[in-house]
Amino acid sequence: MSTQMSSHNCFLHGQAQSIDEVNPEFETLLDYLKRRRDCDLTSYKRPGLMRRFQNRMQQLKIDTYQKYLQHLQCHSDEHLALLNDVLINFTGFFRDRNAWIYLATEVIPRIIASQRSHEVVRVWSAGCASGPEIYSVLILLSEVLGVEFCLQRVQCYATDADADALQRAQRATYSDLETTSIPPQLLEKYFEQTEQGYVFHRELRNLVTFEQHNLIKDAPLSDIDLLICRNVLMYFTPEAQEVILSRFHHSLKNIGFLFLGQAELVMNDRQMFSLIDFKQKIYTKEPELEDDSPIISKAHWQQVAHQLQGQDAFWQTIFESSSCDPLADLLTKLATEIKDTALQ
Repeated sequence: MSTQMSSHNCFLHGQAQSIDEVNPEFETLLDYLKRRRDCDLTSYKRPGLMRRFQNRMQQLKIDTYQKYLQHLQCHSDEHLALLNDVLINFTGFFRDRNAWIYLATEVIPRIIASQRSHEVVRVWSAGCASGPEIYSVLILLSEVLGVEFCLQRVQCYATDADADALQRAQRATYSDLETTSIPPQLLEKYFEQTEQGYVFHRELRNLVTFEQHNLIKDAPLSDIDLLICRNVLMYFTPEAQEVILSRFHHSLKNIGFLFLGQAELVMNDRQMFSLIDFKQKIYTKEPELEDDSPIISKAHWQQVAHQLQGQDAFWQTIFESSSCDPLADLLTKLATEIKDTALQ
């Protein structure tokens, strides 16, 4: 990879691997997968990648990378089974609940305030896994702004490298265990209980375009208002992270937000993003001078945000002190406060 990254431009958990971690047999294995199976895993950090290879090898009772290479050469579909172990698809609805409260109280009002009349709100879930996060966003937007608003003015994109995970996301069917983090009133409102499980709201699901996508090789989407990529970048090498971050910067509008996972922190000399909330790992794009996207005026944003001042701290206190889940109540309350000002 030709792109180089400075020593200060990295994720907190994305330090470069040491020379001691380079295993020639493992690199030969990766090279074979890249050249002969069109399966490029060279951008992933080696320690975690090697552990997941070893998990697959243990299932097959293979004890060396060289023997596993021979197995791959003899079994043309083995790389597909390997990918199921390598591509981590852990996700959940409203995971890290306080971050979603912050999105509702701070980020969504700013996105709506920056919109021209009838302009579309575009959301991209990169590394969407089986879909809970993109559907969490749609629930949040529907509760705060209304289902009709979403159906008329929201476009969502969900991408992942794992084709099987994308198929699960498109089916949008989840078990009792997978839906335990959804407040009961939202579960009843946005899901249909079937014999197969809980199926997400059909009309809202149709707003999502699903696509298999390689974050490093494939062209990024454009004009995105909210880009969600949580606990994905931390598995890539620093050089790969640099490439992906540059593409994310290109994807976002000037008034655009990047939502990362709790274990990720962007530190960069190029100042592509500004951290707006450390605890929730939410960033805003540093605009490029040649970008002609409208800059939201301070007065306009203050008009939208005035009624919400202090509510993030208020709901944080309720969340920490109450045995009930405040998320649904919060969204109901915000719906009456934001619509009159933000949707004019």
